[in-house]
Amino acid sequence: MNGLDLATPAGVMLALLPELVVIGASLVVLLLAAFRHQTAADSRLAGWVSLAGLVAAVAALAALWQSGVGPVGTPSMIALDGYRFAALGVILVASIGAVLLSLDYLERENLIAPEYYALLLMATSGMMFLAGSEDLIVLFLGLEVMSVPVYVLAGFNRRSVFSAEAALKYFLVGAIASAFLLYGIALSYGATGTTGLTAIGERVAAQGVTPMLGLGIGLILIGLGFKVASVPFHMWAPDVYDGAPTPVTAYMATGVKAAGFLALVRVLMVGFPAAVDTWQPVVGVLAAASMIVGNLVALAQRSLKRMLAYSSVAHAGYLLAAVWAGSRAGASATLLYLAAYVLTTLATFGILAVLGRGGERDVTLDTVAGLARRRPVIGFALAVCMFSLLGFPGTFGFIGKWAIISAVAAEHHQFLAVVLVITSLVSAGYYLPVVRAMYMKDPLTAEQHDGVVLPGPARVAVGLGVVLLLVFGILPRLVIGGSDRSAASFAGSVLDRAVDARR
Repeated sequence: MNGLDLATPAGVMLALLPELVVIGASLVVLLLAAFRHQTAADSRLAGWVSLAGLVAAVAALAALWQSGVGPVGTPSMIALDGYRFAALGVILVASIGAVLLSLDYLERENLIAPEYYALLLMATSGMMFLAGSEDLIVLFLGLEVMSVPVYVLAGFNRRSVFSAEAALKYFLVGAIASAFLLYGIALSYGATGTTGLTAIGERVAAQGVTPMLGLGIGLILIGLGFKVASVPFHMWAPDVYDGAPTPVTAYMATGVKAAGFLALVRVLMVGFPAAVDTWQPVVGVLAAASMIVGNLVALAQRSLKRMLAYSSVAHAGYLLAAVWAGSRAGASATLLYLAAYVLTTLATFGILAVLGRGGERDVTLDTVAGLARRRPVIGFALAVCMFSLLGFPGTFGFIGKWAIISAVAAEHHQFLAVVLVITSLVSAGYYLPVVRAMYMKDPLTAEQHDGVVLPGPARVAVGLGVVLLLVFGILPRLVIGGSDRSAASFAGSVLDRAVDARR
């Protein structure tokens, strides 16, 4: 297959096959929920059907990717390049991990509702449209399709006042973010006369940046900045992450963040490459502020869940540094770091989910004290996750940070690279105490860790995640070299053209 004409219905259906599979699976789960929604077995059945749908979407994506198709004919509203395929892969992995973590967790917390999985699948479809959009209208629709189900998922535990608070805060902040984004899209359309990213890029290159367009870019950055929880738009993240059920927190920290950053890369590098002097300083300031504030505030947290929430703000800063580069290397580094972050965060929250009850808000260093002695495998897995988040050599997280530093240094911006290195060292102040507590402290009681057992599905997600973190950390060439479809080439020809236009 040489190409797809996205102006024809058949071409559109084939190009959107992964998204259509996920949407179809969500409808099947809704039908199941309508007839079977009272027992734990009904909820588990919906979970397994959701998992099957996501795996089918991965298969459809792999087939589409391997066919080597590209767009032909008129410009489309959906991208059809390597970057979109890789982005969808990251999002589907995050969703599969969230389902695996949820299967036993929902039963344990007595959250029996098959609709949970339908909401998760609907949010996943929105993430896929968001990450693969070639048009600002599709981007906004994808954002809303993603956001509304996640608002509900954040408040899914109706017996918890903290979950209700998380949902309300997320909804209010999300509505504000959507308003900023939509206004920015309107101003960009007014300045360029189009919403297609490729067409916007061509017109900005020809006409230059007008005040209206500059304001539109700023509002778009604010709207997406809320979604990725960068400073100063991060206020919602700690309370929402803390109050939501832990698998939902893992889903928000991975899928939502990944989709937001992947969309941001495409918007800036395809739509506004010629406006780099307008958006690059803003992105640089947001990156530095997120790295500094996220890491410093995380040092003061006692709850591991809140610590990870502020840690996610810091990681947003690292990713913004890669976006700042505005190059193919920066786009590839963003994708590579997101892959490492998704695997690490899913495994971390999977372990966190078995360390406590009722949302795991009370899990502290005392909770994990001596864990490696009583549960050596779980302790080792959590240690690997902490080292990967820190960026320790031998882990996938180190490879991701190295790629970001390389991309930033290639653009001769030593300040961001230095801030990234220093703040990464600061993060050792809250990651390493977790490892120290597990291996060098005694548990508070002899029975403290008797109930710490990973259930089967969560064991698969955590085990596979930890293995991949080590394999890709020790053998980075598996993901960054040796193939045209490797992570080093994920940026795709569309982003190449954008970089050329910028220069």
